Amino acid sequence: MKRVLLLAPLGVGSGNAATAYRIADGLSQTSKMSVHCMSTHSPLASIRQFDAVLALHAYRAGHLLASMYQNHSDLPPLIIIFAGTDLHSYEPQWLPTIEQIIPKARGLVCFSSEWKTYAENVYRDLLTCPITVIPQSVLLSPSISISEQLPYSQKTIIWAGVIRPVKDPIFAIRIMSCLTDHDLKLIIIGDEADRSLTDTIHSLCSHLNVTLIGNQSTEHVHALMRTAFAYLNTSVNEGMCLAILEAMALGLPVIARRNTGNISIIKDGQTGLLYETPEQAAECLLTLEKDIQLRKTLIKQAADRIIKIHNPEKEIAAYRNLILTLVE
Repeated sequence: MKRVLLLAPLGVGSGNAATAYRIADGLSQTSKMSVHCMSTHSPLASIRQFDAVLALHAYRAGHLLASMYQNHSDLPPLIIIFAGTDLHSYEPQWLPTIEQIIPKARGLVCFSSEWKTYAENVYRDLLTCPITVIPQSVLLSPSISISEQLPYSQKTIIWAGVIRPVKDPIFAIRIMSCLTDHDLKLIIIGDEADRSLTDTIHSLCSHLNVTLIGNQSTEHVHALMRTAFAYLNTSVNEGMCLAILEAMALGLPVIARRNTGNISIIKDGQTGLLYETPEQAAECLLTLEKDIQLRKTLIKQAADRIIKIHNPEKEIAAYRNLILTLVE
């Protein structure tokens, strides 16, 4: 049995944590691999006991691994999974670590062909191996049936994500201020990681039909999605947003801000609606409210895409094959 270390940010309610646990569980259950999932905030003494290392997030995992791989050539093969912010929102102080760790990787993964092209351009001088595209997959709560027909609230919009600047929840509030239908209400769900940003949201909520309910269980979020009117994404950029994929799988139409990560999932007018300004987003919501046939089309084509491209079995098979090509 091959032993694999999966090193990842495991913050409460984060997409990185959901991705890491899903991959670890999938490899452990279907690939006869023993996978140890470890937080990037934990000290890392040695990795020689493992046959391979999966590092989710080039910087957050890389800062623990860079010195090890810099000084030793006989360590387990390293596979770096670009998470999102290590591509589109990295801070200047991250760059030395990213530049140090990428050349040490024997496998590289991006979630979409769009991000693969971006990484090949930005890090072209650092790449020593090809980049493999492995789309994120969707695992729904066991209590949720994708075929279950439930009545939806014609007035509830869901926003879900860790409260931090890159997710730009303030943009969602700006959208609500543009709506002419004042019966539509927005529920913001997520771990309140940025205290200042959270306080700003609270101060604005009192003036609009917006409620911030903090971090919730996956089961609760999926239940809310299953009965809501629309899912709203306002991120400045995304790697590949799991909440969007979950909404699509649960039959919830998605209205998403146009960015590299979102256009890799959403085909405008087919699997969701894309916007650039608060006014455009508000118009998308009103259109979705009026056009029942459009709503049905978006739901069906989004569900078809999830089944075809974001399948857990295909995702795990791709990671297993990548690992086995590197492990003797």
